[in-house]
Amino acid sequence: MPDRRLHIDRLVLSLPGGSAADGRKVGDLVVAGLAAAGALPQSGDLPNLSVTVNAATGRRPEAVARQIVDQVLRALARNV
Repeated sequence: MPDRRLHIDRLVLSLPGGSAADGRKVGDLVVAGLAAAGALPQSGDLPNLSVTVNAATGRRPEAVARQIVDQVLRALARNV
């Protein structure tokens, strides 16, 4: 059975107005969302990506993470 683990070397988030706890929660949710998507390239084939989302102060971490996951998946679809 092939190894289906995804390794993210670095995930950088800039959440102006958010706390460190918010950042950790968003990061954890993004990683979980990408893992659940099942549409990622094979290991080693992931490009460096930069996405920008509208994460207005006060937005729930779940909503911000979903936006990030959606944008990453769109960017991967264009680059693969």
